[in-house]
Amino acid sequence: MLEKIKYNLSGIISGTKMRMACLAVLTAITIAAVTLLGNSVYTVNVFDGEKSYTVRTLSSNALSVLSNLNLKSQNFDVTETDVKGRTTSLKIAYTYPVYVTCGEKTTEVVFCGGTVEDALYAAGYTVDEFDFVEPAADKEITSTVYIDYVDVDYVNGNYTEAIPFKTETVYSDKTNKGVTTLVQKGSEGVRQVSYTEKIVNGVSQGKTVTASTVITEAVNAKKVVGTKEIIKSVKTSADVKSISVLSPKKEIELDAKGNPVKFKSKMTVRATAYTYTGYNCSTGVAPKPGYIAVNPKVIPYGTKLYIKSPDGKIIYGYAVAADTGGFIKKHPTGIDLFMSTASACKSFGVRNMEVYILE
Repeated sequence: MLEKIKYNLSGIISGTKMRMACLAVLTAITIAAVTLLGNSVYTVNVFDGEKSYTVRTLSSNALSVLSNLNLKSQNFDVTETDVKGRTTSLKIAYTYPVYVTCGEKTTEVVFCGGTVEDALYAAGYTVDEFDFVEPAADKEITSTVYIDYVDVDYVNGNYTEAIPFKTETVYSDKTNKGVTTLVQKGSEGVRQVSYTEKIVNGVSQGKTVTASTVITEAVNAKKVVGTKEIIKSVKTSADVKSISVLSPKKEIELDAKGNPVKFKSKMTVRATAYTYTGYNCSTGVAPKPGYIAVNPKVIPYGTKLYIKSPDGKIIYGYAVAADTGGFIKKHPTGIDLFMSTASACKSFGVRNMEVYILE
């Protein structure tokens, strides 16, 4: 009996040990699995500026969990990333389109916050004080907005240009009418011009001159324009009825006014008339119309002359200085014209006559 009890007690002890051994093995396996699992899990913390999200994942790519989160929008940028061990913290900012129109070009910018100026910079534009921006450049953007931008630039520059010369006209009565003579050539000057050019959206809107400096002065041209009337020869002394009966060796060419075309000098003098006295002239020749009395100190004997009244109504004609008289005492520059009759002398009287000295 006692032996039977010992045998049963031994079997019970042996079964208990077996169960305890199995339990120990299961516990070890569980601990190992938990430890292994713990070493494979990653923690991702996400903050969108308003709400925080925490995700545990077996993936080491923290960004892969973002698409599975119930975010306000799937359009966002990751602005900050912080990794500590198996924990990754992300900060995100939701994005939205911003449209920038400059001239005829519209650019879409994916934006996540900032000012209008920031959006313009992202579109490739740098704002300065001359530009036009609507809305204002310092306005904060929190959602889709349409921006109108006018790029205004002022560019300074300079260029040179020619200064035109003028032509000065001098009128001369010593040059025949209709004759123009260039006496001095003109030359252009050079001027430097400084300007400011306004450019709107890359297109010039015009230039404003800010300064002008003469580098080289222009030199004016000068021309002489003749005013002297050209009196053409229309006849000779042979065609004119005159008091004188003398004839020159060569007929005297006269202009349209009856004046000699060629002569050495001209004078207008006091003239009287005389007729036959019974004596020859001082030079010994017999007196006749054409031989005249003169002051030989003023008009030497033998001088060939052509005499007429200023108005051309009296033509004494071709004459030779051949005589003198007492009249020269009171009128040393006067002349005395020989006439064929006393009545002709009386009719002539005393008058001024034009004397052309031919030779």
